[in-house]
Amino acid sequence: MKPVKTSRNGACNLVTAARVWSGRILRQLRSCAVVGLALALAGCGGVKLVATTNIPTPLVPRVPVAVALYMPKEFSGYVHKEERWSTDWNIDLGRAQSEGLTRLFNAMFERVVAVDSVNAGAQLGGDIRAILEPSVEEYAFVTPRDAGSPFYAVSIKYRVNVYAPDGRLADSWGFTGYGTAPAEGLSSSAPLTEATALAMRDAGAKLAVEFRDQAVVRGLLPDAAPATEVPVQPPANTGEQKEPAALDVTTEPTSPAEPATPPVAESPKPP
Repeated sequence: MKPVKTSRNGACNLVTAARVWSGRILRQLRSCAVVGLALALAGCGGVKLVATTNIPTPLVPRVPVAVALYMPKEFSGYVHKEERWSTDWNIDLGRAQSEGLTRLFNAMFERVVAVDSVNAGAQLGGDIRAILEPSVEEYAFVTPRDAGSPFYAVSIKYRVNVYAPDGRLADSWGFTGYGTAPAEGLSSSAPLTEATALAMRDAGAKLAVEFRDQAVVRGLLPDAAPATEVPVQPPANTGEQKEPAALDVTTEPTSPAEPATPPVAESPKPP
């Protein structure tokens, strides 16, 4: 067999062909990676996750009243469903937020009684001052593909309706929690679960700190609660009464009592 002689032009053609084939291989690898990423995100038809949360016991003074807590099925079984980028997202929030808010309300109030409806307060006795009903108004999330950044972000908007014991709506208060988590490779469940847990925790902190200051909560406080502030005022009043006495002392040196001290002149009389 005669050896094949390759001219310079032939060598250049081989190099060009190798480059073409290598380019095709790289494009195929990239397309496979994109397909793999899409399959990983889709998770055989979609992304499904169950939210978890760890809301610590708030260090706030308890409201000295008994309240009833009503959690409708729409809240205890809340599932967010959405289709985005040809992917079905299924995020279960019900159990995590129900357990978290129940623990939080028990730490905020003296006593919490679970009820099946907002009209059950009248059957629990006169010590129940109000009925609380939480709800989810909006759950929203952003993926790295949406924002162009390597983070997942979540926001959850809650609302707590406050009913009188007879079932009449007394007031309503809304608050929002936010959470973010860095992306982790091709997985979307873990960072989205973490961001959702942080959003629930942030919402719980706002509820514990700000809910007591709301006008509706001030209306829930018993009549004896404002009386505890009265003993704090007398010391301030007594302090104000002492100030005029101190002012009178400062005016004594300018009074004519000091110049009119003839007893000093009488001191020479004994000799």
